[in-house]
Amino acid sequence: MSLAHAQRISVVVPSFNQARWLGDTLASLVAQRDSDLEIIVMDGGSTDGSDNVIAQFSKHLAHVEQGPDEGQSDALVRGFRHATGGILAWLNSDDMHLPWTLATWREAFATDASIALVHGDRIVIDEHARVIDYRSVRWMPHWLLARMPWFAQETFAFRREAYDAVGGIDREMRFAMDYDLFVRLLSHGRTRYIPRLLGAFRWHRASKSATIQGSIGAADMRAVRARYGLPEWPRFHPGRVAASAAVRAGSAAYRVLPHDAARRPTRCGFDVRDLFRLASSSEARARSLGEMW
Repeated sequence: MSLAHAQRISVVVPSFNQARWLGDTLASLVAQRDSDLEIIVMDGGSTDGSDNVIAQFSKHLAHVEQGPDEGQSDALVRGFRHATGGILAWLNSDDMHLPWTLATWREAFATDASIALVHGDRIVIDEHARVIDYRSVRWMPHWLLARMPWFAQETFAFRREAYDAVGGIDREMRFAMDYDLFVRLLSHGRTRYIPRLLGAFRWHRASKSATIQGSIGAADMRAVRARYGLPEWPRFHPGRVAASAAVRAGSAAYRVLPHDAARRPTRCGFDVRDLFRLASSSEARARSLGEMW
């Protein structure tokens, strides 16, 4: 990897028939005005007008593939092969970044060469991009996150060297490819939790989290735990109860903080895209890069 590309961020956007939200996803990347961002779109042959959305953003996209694939994991594997950045991430085509996400990642990796993975907290939005909740893992140690994957995938980024060293995405995973990769990266190098909101996760009835988490998703997560010797805790195991309590407490604590839409949003009910409108001026953008806690 050339030094010129070490701080480049390559983001793969896997998508299939999500034209309704794909524009929000791509706009959340482009609006950050990052001069060394590489966006790679892997569309699995959508028939819902996604091609028109992709065309609208074509000048901002480093690579686009449109055609049948073998699922999300396959799209990610192939997408990362085209990535030239030293920092990698993916953003599902119904989720969003926030105005300060890329800058926060780059700063974290630049200040500590030993870091393999960074992650943060998330905003939960509905199908219309309205904020409905916040999720914080501030009080969950990484050993507990490895057992109970409450981390927010859209908030994490990792070094290219670490991704290659641990073997990349497992194509066999249909749901928990992020969990599987997260566990391997945890054991490879330092992981840093950043106490900031770094992504917006969209909850809607057609999402994988709503449709297959209890079936295929549960089976995938059991497979990950078995593969790496992690315990399969029953519902009321103290560790599982503690993990749930930690996330709920962190999220509840966050929501009682004073609301500052440009610096630290804590309220529900507003359109998350308003954060980008507030950050459109250089003054608002500078303020939004401040600590979120």
